[in-house]
Amino acid sequence: MLPTSDAVRALGARLIGPELVLFPVRHHSPACAWQLRRWLATVRPSTVLVEGPRCFDPLIPMLVHPEARMPLAVYTYAVFKPQGEQAARRRAAYYPFCDHSPELVALRAAQEQGIPARFIDLDHAEQCQIEPDEDDGEAQSLLDERHFRRSRYLGALASRLGCRDHEELWEHLFEAPATARTLHEHVLDMAAYCHLARVECSDEELRADGTLAREDEMAWHIRQALDRRQPGDGPVLAVVGGFHAVALPGLLEGGRTARPAISRSTVSDEAAALIRYGQDRLDRLNGYSAGMTSPAWQQHLWERMLRHDKAGLPAGARVRQELALTMLFDIAIELRGRHGLPLPMPALGAAYEHALQLAALRQRPAPVRDDVLDAVTSCFVKGDADADGALVLAVARRMLSGQAMGKVPPGASTPPLVRDFEYRARRQRLKIDDSQPRRAVLDIYRRPEHRVTSRLFHGLGLLGVPLAHRSAGPDFVNGFGLDRLQEHWDYTHSAATEAALVEASVYGTTVPLAVSARFAERLERFEAGAEPRHAKAAAALLVQACVLGLHDHVPKVASTLATVIGADAQFESVAHATGTLGLLWESREPLEARGIEQLPVLLKAGYERAIYLGRGLQGAAGDGSEVVAGLSRLRELLASEAGQRLDAALYWALVDELHAGNESAFVRGAAAGLAYGAGRLAEAELGVALDGHLNGLIAPRDAVSFLRGLLQTAREAAWQQPALLSVLDRLLADWNDADFIANLPELRLAFAEMTPKETDRIAQSVAELHGEADLGRLVRYDISAGQVQAHLATTQRLLDVLRADGLASWVDA
Repeated sequence: MLPTSDAVRALGARLIGPELVLFPVRHHSPACAWQLRRWLATVRPSTVLVEGPRCFDPLIPMLVHPEARMPLAVYTYAVFKPQGEQAARRRAAYYPFCDHSPELVALRAAQEQGIPARFIDLDHAEQCQIEPDEDDGEAQSLLDERHFRRSRYLGALASRLGCRDHEELWEHLFEAPATARTLHEHVLDMAAYCHLARVECSDEELRADGTLAREDEMAWHIRQALDRRQPGDGPVLAVVGGFHAVALPGLLEGGRTARPAISRSTVSDEAAALIRYGQDRLDRLNGYSAGMTSPAWQQHLWERMLRHDKAGLPAGARVRQELALTMLFDIAIELRGRHGLPLPMPALGAAYEHALQLAALRQRPAPVRDDVLDAVTSCFVKGDADADGALVLAVARRMLSGQAMGKVPPGASTPPLVRDFEYRARRQRLKIDDSQPRRAVLDIYRRPEHRVTSRLFHGLGLLGVPLAHRSAGPDFVNGFGLDRLQEHWDYTHSAATEAALVEASVYGTTVPLAVSARFAERLERFEAGAEPRHAKAAAALLVQACVLGLHDHVPKVASTLATVIGADAQFESVAHATGTLGLLWESREPLEARGIEQLPVLLKAGYERAIYLGRGLQGAAGDGSEVVAGLSRLRELLASEAGQRLDAALYWALVDELHAGNESAFVRGAAAGLAYGAGRLAEAELGVALDGHLNGLIAPRDAVSFLRGLLQTAREAAWQQPALLSVLDRLLADWNDADFIANLPELRLAFAEMTPKETDRIAQSVAELHGEADLGRLVRYDISAGQVQAHLATTQRLLDVLRADGLASWVDA
């Protein structure tokens, strides 16, 4: 049922009373913060109560510390014990603060006036037990305004007033006229606004999402504060979200103030810490459900309002007009300087005038954020807004959103690991004072300091701390990109970085200690069989220890690796591990692994074990690619400095054996390619092998499989061996369409790894084979391989139909 005007007035009177003030707010709203600040300047409350988990009380002194710079956030997490078949659960959340958060305004005023202050909501662990379990692995916000966004009544009101959404409606009704309104007017409108959102919600829905239990908890604390209030004291001030504020008078007057009974027996771990937060994370457009749009705009507005107020000047429409002009200037400067987009002064002047006229047209005393963005779209964008204007609008939104990060005050109960990370990051000249994405290029071969930075990045990755991502460079653990001399990292410091560091504090007080403990835990899991226990994984652990700079762990990992190599019965795994050891030998300089005494012994043991396992191979699992990859890694090892001490004769005996009699045509072809590439198989012998496989009695698929294996290990044979193309040409000529379609995927795989230059050489050889100068256009980008296969299959079906109808002559013609 919609509220009447009299009902709204009555509710407003119940919110602001002589003994209790239930101050309704929207979290992070400058308008609400302004009205609350103005009220606190005239009234001294007896107690300040704030919506937020009770366990945050010890953090209040740090939140209001003079050296604390917003935005900050309280990060909290809870871990729940396994229940039956349900695994252990972990839930995490943020409670952000900025300078214009009404909750922070109230806490700062309490600190200045020596008034007791505390939080009055259920703790995070308690909220998790009464709310739906919608954990997606990401930390959620403890401040939620989803009921306002879902309200049909507020949506209808926005439409009637010409506002595009709930956010613009809020700006229109509350932010734009904030400084010109009385407290009474503001509270009445807040009561009506919040009641419209609440009237659509049933008790069942509010009970299911935990709202009613939280309100019972808050009402209980408010009643306790009222009972302790002495005659002559100021009123109790409770700063709570407007959605809750309109319901609390009924709870307090109706006597329903019993605390919810929520057991904590299932909670195995919980903590809360004050961390830095970023302006961009406060933005509603970036997914923060309780955020105000464009936090930088709101922060600049708040600062200007305070300056005008302290100077005794009216903080009215002129403040917003000045801010609109300043933001337009800043956006223009960014577009000119950083992006080279010419913006003449007339365009800037037109944009400012446009913003003013839009505000007047929309019946606002001054421009709001949407008016400024609309002015940018109209005056700075030449052409289509979604295409030509993409850059302009992206810059404008980024400037309005902001990239600044807060600063935790000295003496804060910040975990030592967070402080140690900040010290190490700044020592390595990493930029962590804002959330701007950056890039680091590390010359790990020649600059020891860059190796320190690399280890820091890798260590944080092991701890699960989201800071940096390697976009290019050598991957020593997996054996990729080893021809690169530099690592390229993209890194961005965010609230999630510090949140993860808070949780990783269980591993140690410094980054090296935490990384060491986390690696030791992983090694223990590996040794206990909790992770796949094979030589490939064990070798990767050894290299990872070196990448992380954990050289004191190397002897233990090496001992484990020696045991695993002796027990592993898979040729592919042992060959891969041996190749990894060879790469570690070659990479001793950047990984500072010269002192690993066990490496030569491990290398010899792995090599001989791989050869032994290879001699027993009768076939190959899957398509044989793992076996071929193992053979190739051993060949690369023998060609390197690390392989000079190994007995190469053992390897070539294995290759000869596989070439002569392995059941897999793919493996036989790969072995032939390895022998040919090493000069151990003459061209004539290779020609005989090719002719035997491609023109013999084996199935066409196996014939092509042999070819694929050959080209996998000796691609040069495709243009160095004329017999190969001649035999393949005859084979293709003998296939009917059905054979060709069936073998085309395997045939494509055979040539898939050729470089464009190699493909051109093969094409030239094929053209010469048929007496042509070239083959013409080789690549069609307007059709996919799947479409080609579908077209060929359709053609075949059509031919079958024609032949069945006695029209075979049409086909032959």
